[in-house]
Amino acid sequence: MTFHFSRCFLLWALLLQSGCNAPQSAHKVEEQVAPQISTPAQSPTEGATEAMPSGLFDQDARGMEAWLRFQADGRYRMARRDDFQIPEAVMKENLNDPFFTNKFAYVAGDFNRDGHLLDRAFIVVDTTTTRGECFGLVVFNAPVDEALPSVHWVLKDLDLSKSVLSAATEIMSLTEYHADGTQQVCNVRWNKKRAEYSCEKSG
Repeated sequence: MTFHFSRCFLLWALLLQSGCNAPQSAHKVEEQVAPQISTPAQSPTEGATEAMPSGLFDQDARGMEAWLRFQADGRYRMARRDDFQIPEAVMKENLNDPFFTNKFAYVAGDFNRDGHLLDRAFIVVDTTTTRGECFGLVVFNAPVDEALPSVHWVLKDLDLSKSVLSAATEIMSLTEYHADGTQQVCNVRWNKKRAEYSCEKSG
């Protein structure tokens, strides 16, 4: 009887021990990985083209290259309509004039009178300063060959916030409008001998 009881007790102990040491099923927790949102790579010229009129340099790769080089360091950008403070009365009188209403301040023509109509003039803003005298007027003369357009400063470090740039085929003007209704015109002319532009004021 004692032998039978001991045998049963031993068997029970073995079963109990095997139950405690049995591998427990682990609850697998799956790691949730946030979905990756791929952002299209921005081309080197994409940011620059957003800061200029659409189609400005279509079929003029050299003109585009010259502009990109000019603003490569980020100091200058093309002036936009909201950079200006043209008197309200003047704006109301010229609502249908694109020189007043265009988003960007630029004109094109044959300003150096060499027979090439791809000369372009821009009012630019110096982004490194908050002074009112942060504007400039720069002209890109189209080349007669495959070279890059040449860059010519007409005005620099001035307050042109009340000025409008306009042009005919060979004539470029920068007109400053005052709150009292008066205005001053700067006619921009090319000096072939000196290879530079000058501003002849009137009014």
